[in-house]
Amino acid sequence: MHRTQTRFEDAFTLKVFIFQFVNFYSSPIYIGFFKGRFVGYPGSYHTLFGVRNEECAAGGCLIELAQELLVIMVGKQIINNVQEILVPPSPCCLQTAEQPAGGAKAIFLGVSTSRKFTGWWQKFRLRSKKRKVGASAAASQTPWEADYELLPCEGLFDEYLEMVLQFGFVTIFVAACPLAPLFALLNNWVEIRLDARKFVCERRRPVAERAQDVGIWFPILAGITHLAVISNHQGGQRWRCQEVICHDPHTKSHISCRYRAFREDDGHYSGTYWNLLAIRLAFVIVFEHVVFSIGRILDLLVPDIPESVQIKVKREYYLAKQALAENEALLGTNGAKDDQPSASEESMGPQPRRPEASRASPVPSL
Repeated sequence: MHRTQTRFEDAFTLKVFIFQFVNFYSSPIYIGFFKGRFVGYPGSYHTLFGVRNEECAAGGCLIELAQELLVIMVGKQIINNVQEILVPPSPCCLQTAEQPAGGAKAIFLGVSTSRKFTGWWQKFRLRSKKRKVGASAAASQTPWEADYELLPCEGLFDEYLEMVLQFGFVTIFVAACPLAPLFALLNNWVEIRLDARKFVCERRRPVAERAQDVGIWFPILAGITHLAVISNHQGGQRWRCQEVICHDPHTKSHISCRYRAFREDDGHYSGTYWNLLAIRLAFVIVFEHVVFSIGRILDLLVPDIPESVQIKVKREYYLAKQALAENEALLGTNGAKDDQPSASEESMGPQPRRPEASRASPVPSL
């Protein structure tokens, strides 16, 4: 059990992000970093459950990964936007809009993208009730009745999750698909209008709650940034390098066959392979530390709050403190004046004390 609601929401957010990370990134990560690396070599191919491991084409896995990213960044986003505008969802969880207390938690934990059918059904039922009592369905409604007919606000959890996943696609696999940031920008332009229409015209007015920050989303974004730095340590060079197939003139005696590997004649790795591996590892470590150091320096140089805003905040705090001190001084002066007796009271001398109501006098019994 979590002691606070903030810890519960952070833990829930992290778990959902891990599940969505596996669902969305498992295929691109496999194609970009693992496919074709465990094939083996001629005469000793690696197998899994009796099936030979798949390998990339002669030009590498760049084309396959770029195609998958285009489907995700273009096709999937267009389908989601069209579905959000035109296609109503199936009639599921009709009681969600009517739960007063536990419904907020259920709405926050829900993963449904829309409740258009639910809102339509709720409006239909309210109009039916009005017809039964004799009221006109087209009669003027009060603002709170019109707001009640809208869908309940589900929070911003799904919006944050969508943006974080999009940020991961744009940063981790940008070397394979350089147009991904452009497609993300175009999608966000459309998404801003759709979200504005959704929150203004289709959702109830949300209850404002103060928050210090966006919670665990900042550490998640930082983790994605670090992963993107590691995945792009070679820039676009690794993705642009195509396999060069050299064809030797065929002779009657033998045919030459080449494959990409640094191996000896007996199949073991050669010294060149280990030297290149050490150089790559050293370059990754140096590149990672340099990029992280630059990011940390920029974080220290660029303040989270501008200096002008800090000055205004301090001035407001000073004025509020000064006004509070003046009010306390004014109240203290008025209280001292009230405690001092007037001149007429001093001339009359001490007045006899007015007898209090008889507390202990018994009530005569009838």
